[in-house]
Amino acid sequence: MDAVARIKLSVLTMGAVVAVGAALGACATSTQFYNEGPGTPPDRATGTVPDGVNGVCRMPNTARPLIVDDKLWEHARVCTPKTPTRFIRIGYTPVAAPTEAEALKEQEKLLATLKDGEREEGGNNALTALMRGLHERGLKDPILHDRVSRQTTHDGICDYSYLLNTMAKAHDKLAKGDKCATRAYDTTARAETCLFDTSHQEAVWLTSSWTCVTHTGALGEESSCFRLCAYDDYCAKHVSCSSPDIDLLLCALGVCVPEQRAGIF
Repeated sequence: MDAVARIKLSVLTMGAVVAVGAALGACATSTQFYNEGPGTPPDRATGTVPDGVNGVCRMPNTARPLIVDDKLWEHARVCTPKTPTRFIRIGYTPVAAPTEAEALKEQEKLLATLKDGEREEGGNNALTALMRGLHERGLKDPILHDRVSRQTTHDGICDYSYLLNTMAKAHDKLAKGDKCATRAYDTTARAETCLFDTSHQEAVWLTSSWTCVTHTGALGEESSCFRLCAYDDYCAKHVSCSSPDIDLLLCALGVCVPEQRAGIF
């Protein structure tokens, strides 16, 4: 093969390589990448509670509160000094009950008073007497002591019954029938679950005020108290008066939220 032939062959070979490269490049631009989804969820086996979710811990040497979901209580870890302050402390502390059965009767008596409080006639008298007793108990109880409000922001008696009756109806409407006022993270089930046992109507009634008397941000709006009052001025007028006492009652029933409280001031 002479020199001229070899040069022609070399040029043809280079042209073929360029053509193949161009063809491969064309294929590359049309490659399809399929959406494989978000992948495996992060491992939460350590029992950590995700940010932005209510965490709970079980206070040592306490009984299960009747208003708390039984599975959540069973799965909750015991509170320790390392437990984040944002966690809700759950656990019923008996007043004068040496046995679990008697502690249960104490709680049932509290719930019976709440049921009486729902009555439009005379209901608030029952709640006022209950709150007065809790104030006296709270001054001696280290768990409740810091929750006893020593000052009043309202002239006269708080109308707890009217406020809660109004809020219960508004909450049912806003939540579209969902009886659960708030949810907490179950570290065993690795999912959020209702904090409360909604089979107790008294608990549903009381906790309808949750987004107003706590600062857990369930509604995340400053107007939550007004919304729960259905923009009723009389109801809103009693929020500042009632909120500390409802917070005290929740804690006495075994659900102690972080001590800062929200309301209309």
